Amino acid sequence: MDAEVVNNMEIIKKTDIEQADKFILENKLWRFDAYMAYVYAKVAYDNEGFVVRFTVGESEPLREKKQHLEFVHEDSCVEFFVNFLPDESDKYINFEVNAAGAMNAAFRSNKNDGVPLELEEIEGFCITPEIKEDCWCVTYKVGFDFIKKYYPEFDINSCDYIKGNFYKCGDKTEIEHYISYFRVGTEQPDFHRPEFFGKISIEKES
Repeated sequence: MDAEVVNNMEIIKKTDIEQADKFILENKLWRFDAYMAYVYAKVAYDNEGFVVRFTVGESEPLREKKQHLEFVHEDSCVEFFVNFLPDESDKYINFEVNAAGAMNAAFRSNKNDGVPLELEEIEGFCITPEIKEDCWCVTYKVGFDFIKKYYPEFDINSCDYIKGNFYKCGDKTEIEHYISYFRVGTEQPDFHRPEFFGKISIEKES
């Protein structure tokens, strides 16, 4: 399925993250015998940047990786791959974070061509994990100043949409699994496929 034709109604609004639309991940990929965790993402923005929050219906998430820039995708992990300026750039940033709040992220063209973010940049996202009885959440904020470092022409006031995808995975969890918002049409597990990114509209202030 081409991500471009998905009729998604969710949009990113200037609002509190609690009031943001839910991007519910419902595409089970590659391991069709795996369990289907309930997971959704929310994205909102304010005057300073985008707030991202994932909520995952797992009671005991694997969270062995504790340091930023480790292979957090091996744990119970949620990921936001995004091109903030798709009309002018073919590069994207993969924000991958586990239930412990450890993040791996890079500015890249594809899976094999990426420059890891600086630790200071990741620490500036103020990543906040929360483990509850029957689920876990993680929240972080990607500032506009950070975005402009990698996409100098980015301006939230003239940005009508971004392109990207939301993922849930756990390569070395008890049950290996891969779930996405926009479907990824590859035969083998590979989230680094920007041709399957979908458009996500941004609502402007009235």
